[in-house]
Amino acid sequence: MKDRKMLLILGTVLALGLAAVGCGGKKGGETTAQTETETTQTEAETSREETETEETESEAQELTVTGEIVAAGMSSITIRTEDGTEESYLKEDTKVELEGDQVEGTKVTITYTEKDGMKYALLITDGE
Repeated sequence: MKDRKMLLILGTVLALGLAAVGCGGKKGGETTAQTETETTQTEAETSREETETEETESEAQELTVTGEIVAAGMSSITIRTEDGTEESYLKEDTKVELEGDQVEGTKVTITYTEKDGMKYALLITDGE
């Protein structure tokens, strides 16, 4: 008699456990769909932010300045402008069109953009 009661209790627990897994599976599907929707929304927002950043960068105003080279390295150039101030520019993918080398005292014209307080040289040519 005890064995039958024990089997009945175990059978009931097993049936309830399977029912709970079945119900949990449906909820898990909803969670997966919700996660996929959130991921898609996040990807769309990221894509929109990247597009806005690209538009802002392409709309950056190009400026020019002329001066004498004070120092020139692989990644930056510093010039002294006509009013005596020294300005530095980062050289990342900068096109250089000089007849000579980038040496101290050479007069150059730099076309640049400014972003986040930094000046990025786009083109370095012989000064006028």
